[in-house]
Parts: sequence; C-alpha cells; structure tokens
Amino acid sequence: MVFAIVILAVVILGLFGYSVSKENAKKKEIEKDIASLQAQAENIKKENMALSDRISYLGSKDYQEVQAKDKLNLQSPGESVVIIAPKNSRQNIVSHPAKNRATKQEDAAPNYRKWLAYFFKPQVF
Repeated sequence: MVFAIVILAVVILGLFGYSVSKENAKKKEIEKDIASLQAQAENIKKENMALSDRISYLGSKDYQEVQAKDKLNLQSPGESVVIIAPKNSRQNIVSHPAKNRATKQEDAAPNYRKWLAYFFKPQVF
C-alpha cells in the first residue's frame, strides 16, 4: 500500500512538473513576443519622428526657396547666379579654324553622301 501511494505521488509530481515546464515555455515565448513588439514599436516611433521632422522641413521656407531655385530657376533679390561650365565645354568654346573648314565642307556635301560616309566609313579597331 505504501508503495502504491509513493508511485501515485511520483506520477502526480511528474504531471505537475510537466505542466509547470509547459507553462514556463509558453511564458518565455510570450516574453520574447513582447520584446519583439516593443522593439518594433520603438522603430515605428523613430520612423514617425523622422517623418514628422521631414514634414516640418518640407513645409519650411528654406525648402520652398531651394525648390524654387532648383526647379523654377528663380533667385532671391540681390542674389547673383554663377554658372560653372564643365572642363570639356571649354574645348568647345575655343575655335579651331581647320575644324571649322572641315565642318563647312561637310555641310556643303549632299545629304546622301553624308549618309554614305556615316554608314560606310572605315572603322579602326
């Protein structure tokens, strides 16, 4: 009889231990989900702050002025605009008489000769 009570007590303790371990596993999973959701909420808060900063900048006078200058080519009163040409465009400004003569001769040629020269000129590799 004592032996049966001991076995019954061991079985009950085993079931209780199994139940407790199962609940602990669920608790850890829930805590992990909570931590993940909190991190996600923090990221969303950061994104919201960045977006609100961007919205306030887009509505600012500075942004409107930059866009007016870039897209509408406007300038502020008393402001002068300087355009800096790329290096390659300087070569186009300098006039070469020999090139000008060749260009004038090519322009004088009939159109069919220009097309023949374009398609059948010798290619150097």
